[in-house]
Amino acid sequence: MATPVEEIKSRVDIVDFINEYTPLKAAGMNWKARCPFHNEKTPSFMVSRDRGSWHCFGCGRGGDVFTFIQEMEGLDFPEALRVLAKKAGVELRSFDRQEQSQKTKIIDALRWASNYWHEVLLKAHEAEAARKYLQSRGLTNDTIETWHIGYAPAGWEMTFAALRKKGLAEDDIFQAGLTIRKERGAGFYDRFRNRIMFPIGDVHGTIVGFSGRILESGEKSDQPVAAKYINSPQTIVYNKGAILFGLDQAKGDIKKLNEAILVEGQMDCIMSHQVGVTNVIASSGTALTLDQTKLLKRYTTNLVLAFDQDSAGAQAALRGVDQALQAEINVRIVRLPGKDPDEVIRRDPAVWSEAIKSGQPILEYYFTQATEGKDMTKVGEKKAAAKFLLPIIAKVGDQIEQTHYLQKLADVLHVTEEVLRRSLPAEKVLVQKNAAETPAVNRAPIVPDRYRAVSERVLAGLLMAPRLLPKISQQLAPEALKGADLQALYKNFIIWHTEDHSLNANGLAQHLASVDREQQDLFALLGLLADKEFSATSDTALEHEVDTMALTLRRESLQQDIRHIEQDIRRLERQGAGSGTELQPLLQRFQEVTQALRSLPDSI
Repeated sequence: MATPVEEIKSRVDIVDFINEYTPLKAAGMNWKARCPFHNEKTPSFMVSRDRGSWHCFGCGRGGDVFTFIQEMEGLDFPEALRVLAKKAGVELRSFDRQEQSQKTKIIDALRWASNYWHEVLLKAHEAEAARKYLQSRGLTNDTIETWHIGYAPAGWEMTFAALRKKGLAEDDIFQAGLTIRKERGAGFYDRFRNRIMFPIGDVHGTIVGFSGRILESGEKSDQPVAAKYINSPQTIVYNKGAILFGLDQAKGDIKKLNEAILVEGQMDCIMSHQVGVTNVIASSGTALTLDQTKLLKRYTTNLVLAFDQDSAGAQAALRGVDQALQAEINVRIVRLPGKDPDEVIRRDPAVWSEAIKSGQPILEYYFTQATEGKDMTKVGEKKAAAKFLLPIIAKVGDQIEQTHYLQKLADVLHVTEEVLRRSLPAEKVLVQKNAAETPAVNRAPIVPDRYRAVSERVLAGLLMAPRLLPKISQQLAPEALKGADLQALYKNFIIWHTEDHSLNANGLAQHLASVDREQQDLFALLGLLADKEFSATSDTALEHEVDTMALTLRRESLQQDIRHIEQDIRRLERQGAGSGTELQPLLQRFQEVTQALRSLPDSI
């Protein structure tokens, strides 16, 4: 019987899964991309669907679908198992709570709270006002179910008591941000009371926090004015700046349509989905962060901002546009004066759909803000417009787009582009510096030994063109390769050729199935390298490349032999055996190896 891990691996297509994070392109039998774990210009990240594995030849990282999500999301193995099991539809057996990680315990607490609040909303008499409120806002029963909306009762400890009945520890409930420690005496009270609860999921749909909307203007006499919305506090699973509300529901359509629509609040997002505009996510009233930009860029490079322009949340979101521009995301803005998307949708969904299509490029919007109604013949107005626009233009990551807006600003201000460009460097250098200081993973790429790399490429070339093996095996001894593992694999290549003259990679793979696992893994790694380096190489060019690399290794092997012989000769001379019988074989060997080196061609 397959283990849960094996079953998950069989159900989750590693190519489709990794493609959700970084766009993959076909490379022979495998797939390649720029590595998401370090900055690089040339793709060195390879994925094998057949092997269910990935490897980056730039930074040296690699593994399976579990290690990928652990690296990308910073998860431990139990969390990765939970996320992938949900994606694969694999049911996991219950774990002993003592064995669960703290993150897993917190996620459990949040899940139980969400289920409890949802059940209260649907069935409890005390939630009647909440049900009527949601109905008045136009939410259907299906929408309430899809988004798992709930109601937190007004009592001070009702949620806490319900979770304790389920066996959850007090500290786990507290660490999940669901309770607040009492200032006087021992114990806890509920953070969310008399609120409509919106679960906040991560990109995989795992609940990591909540946003709660007050149902009344106040709660109790000791707290006459309550915040309209309160969110979960920062926890080890919830980082507000790294979450986009609704992305778990919207990511498929965002990728399909190659566009995301960012609104301010949860109700805006949910109502849009209800009327069929499903590539919508919410900022929850905060400025767009670098982490959110990276998250969004997995699915699209096109973003539409749709806000009530007078709201504080809209202004906060606009403050984060710099991050999107720097990441070369195309940003448009939809102007909805005096109305938020929720109101527009309830009044007429068709107006909402049309408004999205009419979005104005964000730089055009900023130009309008800076120049509309201004007298651009006045020096003061020119300076004010330049002061406002230049820092924004400087953060545009695409050079062509940046030049376009510099030229436009020059035309508007009636100055030369050169004058404006001289004002850019300080901003531009700052952007580049920041980008350089925040790689996807703060780890320097590994620089492999040169001859190790050549040895790997020779074997990768032979995998791509097994027909070359008879010739190369006559020229290149296994000992000429760098690394005992590569030498052993090359010997297996030769054994396979001796026993099976079919000369195809499938035959070689079947042969290697009988050897140890490390050899099989190395074979898979070289298969990825073969597709990365040679999938677009002609047969003639590939043969020339393999011949050249084999010559390089032969020359290095002979030079290394000479160095070793010279060391042995000097050792004997120091020991006073300069004319002894031990020295003669070394001198003869030195002459033979030197002659062999001289006989090698300079090039192929």
